Amino acid sequence: MITGAYAPVPTPLDASGVLEPAALGRHLAWLAAEKLDGALILGTNGEFASFSLPERELVARAAASQSHGLKLLLNVGANALPEVLALAATGAECGYAGLLCPPPCYFRNASVAGLAAFFRALLDCAKAPVLLYHIPQVTGIAISDELLAAIGAHPNLAGVKDSSGEEPELRRLSAHFAQGAYLVGNDKLIAPALAAGGKGSITACASVIPDLVKSIERKPDNQVKLNSVRNMIEKFGLMPAVKAILRRKGFGHYGTRPPMVGLPEAQAQQMMAMLDMFGAIRW
Repeated sequence: MITGAYAPVPTPLDASGVLEPAALGRHLAWLAAEKLDGALILGTNGEFASFSLPERELVARAAASQSHGLKLLLNVGANALPEVLALAATGAECGYAGLLCPPPCYFRNASVAGLAAFFRALLDCAKAPVLLYHIPQVTGIAISDELLAAIGAHPNLAGVKDSSGEEPELRRLSAHFAQGAYLVGNDKLIAPALAAGGKGSITACASVIPDLVKSIERKPDNQVKLNSVRNMIEKFGLMPAVKAILRRKGFGHYGTRPPMVGLPEAQAQQMMAMLDMFGAIRW
């Protein structure tokens, strides 16, 4: 069972666009010290689609060697099934606690039978529990009831990460995986997800305010404060804003790779001032 609060950590790059393993290690060490349960490596916030297969394997190994006791999940999603299976093998070799996989999003007209065959190929070879990744606003392909029925029961299918941000989807998928693991992917829905029987969260704010995210398990009323912080960060673009905060905290350079761009300095300063006024982040 995959449970707890996870941070979908950004992938740190230096000014030349090269991975900074030391920055990744510093961030993971801090998350562990803040008592977060784990981290997702190379998720959407980790900009996985910007990296080649060898680069993703390098990131996966770097994180595993510096986990500091965190439970690590690895996103193995790709359009090419051999790449998915190669990353799954890397995850097994490195001792990842679980794998995450979205649908192959280039083939948006793929049949349900074809999508089910794609996921079952991963499930058949996986050496760790697998979470399906539901983020239809990005992939254009939903983890629908029809697809779930076509995939069927499988001992390696642990549950789902739901990043739709929609309460009807929360209710649908948490009910489907009532005996498995439903993990919500939107900070604003952590308390509702836990109340619905969800097993945890994988949300962006956990990368920068892990203590507040984790606290919702004990104090659901803290959801209101978390919503305020999330709203502030979203105004500046979630991924570049999180990287700017981690850069300000001194973990690393946290550059970006085209087509993604970093937060302009003036906007970064404006965001930091807003966060300081709210007292949201300990520097």
